[in-house]
Amino acid sequence: MQTLTPRETARRRLLDALRREGPLARVEIGQQLGMSPASVSELTASLLDEGILVAEEGGDALPGLIRGRPKVRLFFADTLGSVVGVWTGFNRIELRLVDSAGRNRASRHVERPLRNLEAEALMDALADTISAFARDAGAPDVKAIGLACQGYVDTRDGVVAWSPVLGTRDLPLAEGLRQRLGRPVLIENDASAMAFAIAQRDPALRSGRTACLMIGDGVGLGFLVQGELYRGARSGGSEFGHVRLRRSGPQCRCGGRGCIEAFLADYALHRDAQLIDHRPPPASLIPSEAAMGAIVDKARAGDAALLGLFREAGEVLGDAASILIQTLEPDRLVICGPGTRAMDLLRPSFEAALESQTIPALRSLATVQVVESSLDLLTEGVVMQALRELDLDLARLKAA
Repeated sequence: MQTLTPRETARRRLLDALRREGPLARVEIGQQLGMSPASVSELTASLLDEGILVAEEGGDALPGLIRGRPKVRLFFADTLGSVVGVWTGFNRIELRLVDSAGRNRASRHVERPLRNLEAEALMDALADTISAFARDAGAPDVKAIGLACQGYVDTRDGVVAWSPVLGTRDLPLAEGLRQRLGRPVLIENDASAMAFAIAQRDPALRSGRTACLMIGDGVGLGFLVQGELYRGARSGGSEFGHVRLRRSGPQCRCGGRGCIEAFLADYALHRDAQLIDHRPPPASLIPSEAAMGAIVDKARAGDAALLGLFREAGEVLGDAASILIQTLEPDRLVICGPGTRAMDLLRPSFEAALESQTIPALRSLATVQVVESSLDLLTEGVVMQALRELDLDLARLKAA
């Protein structure tokens, strides 16, 4: 990720607002972003000149007795092309096509073996899937690709250092797909992508420090400072799900034991539920949504053993939240992801563990909220980031 100048930052904020809110007049942009009329006019004039924005013809006069110049709204040009967002799960791919304004144009779910593919075959498979999706969606004008992946992702160099759903390490995924597709490729950790998408939907999460703890296929963390993702030394996010709570705990996909996700992720809950029923180990590492829904429903119906399973998972979630609050001191802790489907079962033990394990002075600083969220947010977050990079490329191309 590149360091932005103050002008580039202001430009990014303006375009983000138009994607969130839709067409806006200049005065509305100033109100949304706290910018002066002169700053808004200067930025929008540049964006209009570059052909990124266009102004509607005419405009609606102000209502009532107020008279004056009509408010002319600005919106994204239709000629800027589109972006494809991709999420890679365990032998499955989610795809989303959006236009330059961030409006969804098509989506697709693909079941395709990925886990056992070597690097070149894996990148071939992803490139073929993306190309077929764009072609079938009637989108010959794709300008960039955004890809979200589980695991440790180096966003600066475009490398997936390790992922539990891919069978190869240190994968130069961004460059490999760029060569195959002829388009720039941005890659992101999936928990960070979800955190970014959630923050775009809620203005309160775009100020201060927000920790988004995602539970579902795995457990991940996206950390936002003033609405922007925090990056580590290798421009990655955080492998918080692989913090080890108990050395003698259950087996984790990373090869270790006792990691947070080994208690809390869907695969861990499904595995232990199978053992409770004296069934053989599951054939798939990642259970379907239907399989998880069946376990949740059975627990809600009063199955004592399954209620105990969710009680223990809630305790681990509380312990994890306590670690986050006491190490990062966020203003807000957001629990999100498909795993929130069972939050009613997790909540009692979660809240008890959080209160007992957290220093009271620090616990009182952070608000905790649950955002029910699906996999759609993963592709939404990564396409929004890819659109940002495309905006920046267009600006620098114009300046050159």
